[in-house]
Amino acid sequence: MMLLLHKALVLKVAVLSVLFNLQFSLFNSLVSQEAYPMLFPCRCETGEWGYVDSDNEWAIRPIYDAVLYETNGGMYPVSVGGKWGFVGVSGESLTDVAYDAAVCEIDYRKNNYGEYYAALRRKGKWAFIDVQGKFVTDFKYDEVLIMNGKYIIRVRDGKKMRSGYLSVGGKEVWND
Repeated sequence: MMLLLHKALVLKVAVLSVLFNLQFSLFNSLVSQEAYPMLFPCRCETGEWGYVDSDNEWAIRPIYDAVLYETNGGMYPVSVGGKWGFVGVSGESLTDVAYDAAVCEIDYRKNNYGEYYAALRRKGKWAFIDVQGKFVTDFKYDEVLIMNGKYIIRVRDGKKMRSGYLSVGGKEVWND
């Protein structure tokens, strides 16, 4: 009887081990399916910032006063003289570096919508751009939040705050 229980326990452990390894392999394959190369903020010895690749080679030259770790769809936030903008994977300008703030989220894989946006602020209002740096909205949002591939928007309407989100193609969907 004891031998049968021992064999059943060994079999259960073996099956669970195989399932765990399969699940871990699937997770690793999903994580490794990057939509674009993973780049990391790095400061050079003279104090300027840029981005390096996984081999610690400069992918985006260190010519900026500040950069952010967040990146979405290959858009990298950079700052010069207190102003912000975005550059692409090889350092090409996507926008002017002329805005009060720049935000996007850390996402190296395609989001649920299959579209990437980032937000820029000018004179207290936010607007969204796509991966080519083209504006998909005007500067009209009082607050934005980018989280888990969702682009939350808020606009003050008198004394009330109106909330919604951007859907595919930059279309506004309001919650009221």
